[in-house]
Amino acid sequence: MKLFRLLKSDQYRAVVHVDFLGAALLFGALCFTAEGYWEAGRSITVLELALFHPVEEISSRFLLSGYHLFLAGIGPYNLMFAPILAALPSVPGFCRERSGGYLRLLIPRCGEAQRCLSLWLSALLAGGLVVIAGYGLYGLCCWVLFPGLTPEAAQWLAAPVWSGILSQLAGAFFFGMVATLLPLALAGVSKNACFILCTGFALFYIYCNSLDALSNRLFDSGDLERSFQVMMLYPTSVFQCFSGHQTWRLALWGGGAAVVLGLLRLPMARRLDKGA
Repeated sequence: MKLFRLLKSDQYRAVVHVDFLGAALLFGALCFTAEGYWEAGRSITVLELALFHPVEEISSRFLLSGYHLFLAGIGPYNLMFAPILAALPSVPGFCRERSGGYLRLLIPRCGEAQRCLSLWLSALLAGGLVVIAGYGLYGLCCWVLFPGLTPEAAQWLAAPVWSGILSQLAGAFFFGMVATLLPLALAGVSKNACFILCTGFALFYIYCNSLDALSNRLFDSGDLERSFQVMMLYPTSVFQCFSGHQTWRLALWGGGAAVVLGLLRLPMARRLDKGA
């Protein structure tokens, strides 16, 4: 019960805060920078489609339907800024808790293990909620701004529309949790929120670029199977997992989250950090 009360308090502080609202709105706004269509040798963003292409012009194209544009809403800018936006509601609050000395008073009441577990769970949940809230708002905008699927196009879908939407939202929630992992791991070794968020952003960028380079090298050498396997370690691959592609890989991300919990717990277990 003590853990539940602590988690409830941490989650309330993370979600009922202006940082959460700002992060969710910014993530939703970044979805409009995703590629919506490729025409005449250039990429057209979803925002350009909404502003400069009338509904009559795109109503007969499946690739420009609100449903398809919703599925295509996670673009490179969403990926790039996801660690900062997902961690913004939770990590700075924990840093203030440490630097202000409140953690030193809290640990004797709830224990080191429960404090770490509550922070870990609340940060992961808040990160997932930021992304799913922002992505959901983007989906509502797609529903309002773009035409829906025609009955002829809908019958060619492998799964019902509602199933595709739910699996995409589930992937968004899990993607937000994945994006929170690096900043959360750094929260155990630093009290500086700016350093944590910026370093998490940089490490996330390096990780994604390294996977891109390795996958492209394998693809160019003709090893298509291994190239695909490497890309399934990409953070956005969780969307494909929730669509039924190698769902067992979600367990790998779960293992990574468990490692982050251990890294967060280690400084306190070694008595390197008691909130001072």
